[in-house]
Amino acid sequence: MAMCEILAVTAERPLKLGALLAWASELERLGIAGFGWGAAWAGADGEVHSHRNPSSLAGDVEGMLALRDVNVVSALVHLRRPSRLSTVQEADTQPFQDEAGRFAFVHNGSFERDGELRDRFAGTLRGRADSEVGFRLYQSLLEDEDPLPALVRVHRTLGGTANLCVLLRGGQLALYAAHPHNAVRRFRLDGLSVACTSLHSDDESVFDLVFPEAGSRELLDDQVITLVPNSPPVTTQPSGN
Repeated sequence: MAMCEILAVTAERPLKLGALLAWASELERLGIAGFGWGAAWAGADGEVHSHRNPSSLAGDVEGMLALRDVNVVSALVHLRRPSRLSTVQEADTQPFQDEAGRFAFVHNGSFERDGELRDRFAGTLRGRADSEVGFRLYQSLLEDEDPLPALVRVHRTLGGTANLCVLLRGGQLALYAAHPHNAVRRFRLDGLSVACTSLHSDDESVFDLVFPEAGSRELLDDQVITLVPNSPPVTTQPSGN
């Protein structure tokens, strides 16, 4: 079972990416991730940028130094612990970024039916992990569907366990929380709207250990949450529930 962690943040005003990486470092230290990490972010212009490294966040000192002073209005961090350690390589490290710059995509969990679609996307897959199949499926679904329902459809098509999050051009974050063993918790902190996985701990330890000052706490259960800079979060049930 993949045991990754996801941290998604939007801000009322630009902030330094380094502040979010400090939280992510604690999530990595307290969890069992450390087999690759990456971040995607949008600045005031709304364009999506990303960085990824198959080492741990703690080990990527050069990357952290390069990113710490970047101003962002939205950011998404993925800390990786894959189901198969043979996939620890840059090609399988998240986030996966759309070539046209429309979005960046991350997944926590294990898909069940990714093998059934691997041949369909063989020409665009660069790695061996199930999550990249989910990324390519999401990319294809955007041709006919809006970003939020497409995110839910990825999980319903591939099955298994999934927390899925995308950072869209313009700075909007969409997160689908549907992993039974790593709940997503939404909260407010220092003017930020935050969603974060729970360190695979079936309690509120992520607040006690990393975000003790968090307010407006909400546990997400098979729900989609939208985080937009300078706007309140919106939580909805996936259609068909």
